[in-house]
Amino acid sequence: MTERGSNLSRRRFMMAGSAAIASPLILKAAGSMAAAKTAEIKSNVTNATKKGTRIYFIGPGCVGCHVCMAFCPAEAIRFGDTGNEIDQLKCIHCGTCYRECPISVISETEI
Repeated sequence: MTERGSNLSRRRFMMAGSAAIASPLILKAAGSMAAAKTAEIKSNVTNATKKGTRIYFIGPGCVGCHVCMAFCPAEAIRFGDTGNEIDQLKCIHCGTCYRECPISVISETEI
């Protein structure tokens, strides 16, 4: 192996090791921010919707595949800082995003 190839392999190893160490910390921080955001949205939505309505929230495990965005008839889902977010004022509460999510991170809550 040449000197250049050896250095390149070493750099790839270092980058992969750094990512493996940092990823659990980043995911934990993202999860706590998403939980706070969900609680904030729930309090705002309670006033905007009638009792018995089902509302949907995208959980912290969202990988950003955008499948929910593609199927949303109201275009209420947007990509935000912590992943996809459902705009509760645009949402028509049809449940399409809940049914179409390939990794089941969208939760359904009745208020």
